[in-house]
Formats: sequence, structure tokens, C-alpha cells
Amino acid sequence: LDAARHNVARGMPDLGLFESGTVYRAADELAHEHHALAALCTGRRTEAGFFQIKGILEAALTALRVEWSVEADQWPFLHPGRSAAVLVAGERVGFVGEVHPLVARSWEIDQPVSAFAVDLGKLAAGAPEVTAYRDLTSFPSLRQDLAVVVGSGVRAADVLAAVREAGGELLAGVEVFDVYTGEQVGEGRVSLALHLEYRAPDRTLSDEDVAPVHERIVAALREDLGGELRG
Repeated sequence: LDAARHNVARGMPDLGLFESGTVYRAADELAHEHHALAALCTGRRTEAGFFQIKGILEAALTALRVEWSVEADQWPFLHPGRSAAVLVAGERVGFVGEVHPLVARSWEIDQPVSAFAVDLGKLAAGAPEVTAYRDLTSFPSLRQDLAVVVGSGVRAADVLAAVREAGGELLAGVEVFDVYTGEQVGEGRVSLALHLEYRAPDRTLSDEDVAPVHERIVAALREDLGGELRG
């Protein structure tokens, strides 16, 4: 935040900062020491918020091939409702979220600020020792989009997990590319737009190949999470 304030005050409002180093915390009589990775983003646009910083964290953890998730939580210096704990194998390894506006203003930053900090030692322990790989295929993938409306208490991670489970081997990837809340979906509901990619190692897939898989995904979202297709 000190570095961000220094740059913003000198006409550089759009920033992406990171630091990797040792952190010491008081713990009983001895200091607790761990190696941490932290990042901070700020900018004049509203995009410099939770989803931007979570995307950066996801890119870092994907490079480490760590299976991770988030769960809602609160810290006094983060925005309530826009912060989460980062979990690896069920253990908390850090936080991600938007800095509380009052905290940002105390550093003379009057624009969105987001940040994460994670314990690299715990992340390394959760990384696989051997990396599995899949042979590249020359057959093109088939892409489809899907918009599902779920309760606001349903995590995006749960939606993605349900899609991956139902999609099976033909589903090569899924990601959220848009989130919408408003009158069109109703109070207490949120619409998640998903990008799905299907691929087979031995052939080019047709719509007929993908249709039953797509139906399984829709059924899983409906039965497991109470989801409804949007429009």
C-alpha cells in the first residue's frame, strides 16, 4: 500500500505489484516464520477488483499445479463480501480480496484496490511431485457457452466442480467469463456465464457427440445446485 500510494500520487494510478519474501509473525514466545507471495492491483476502472486479483492468483497456482479453492471469510482490512480464504487440501494458506475502501483511503488511494497473500511453503507442499500430461491432439475442440442462474450463496467453485464431474473425459475445460446480478435473475440469485470446451483425442467432435454430455451437465447443475438455465 505504501508503494501504491507513492505511485498513484505521482500520476501512475494503474498498478500491479508483487513481492516474495519471508514473513515473521508473533506466535507465543517465538516468531512464526514463513515464505509468502503477495500481490496488489489498483486502477481507475472497477475491473481492478476481486475477480482480477483472483484471476492472477489462479494463474500463479495453476503454474504450480496446485488443487485449490476459496471459501468466504472476512478480515478487518478487506471488503466484507468481497474477500475469501485460499485453501489447499482443506488447509488455509492465505487470503484474496478487495481492500476495504476506508483502508485504501487512509493510504490516500481513492480507487479500487485488491490483493492476495499466500504461504508458498504450504503451496509447495500441496504441489504434485510428478506432473501428469496428456498427449496433444490435432483434432479441433468444440466450444459452447452456458448461462446458469443459482442462489447467491452457491460458490462459483462448486458450479465448476459440478460441471467437470458431469462433463467426464470429453470436457477439456470450463471457466466463468461473466457474472451478473440484477432484476433479470431476481433477488438472491446470480447468473454465471460459462465457457465450455469439448475435445476428443481421436476425432473431431460433432454437436451430436456433445449433446448428451451437455444434458448431463445441465441436469447436474439443476439437481445438485438448484441451477436454472438462463435464456
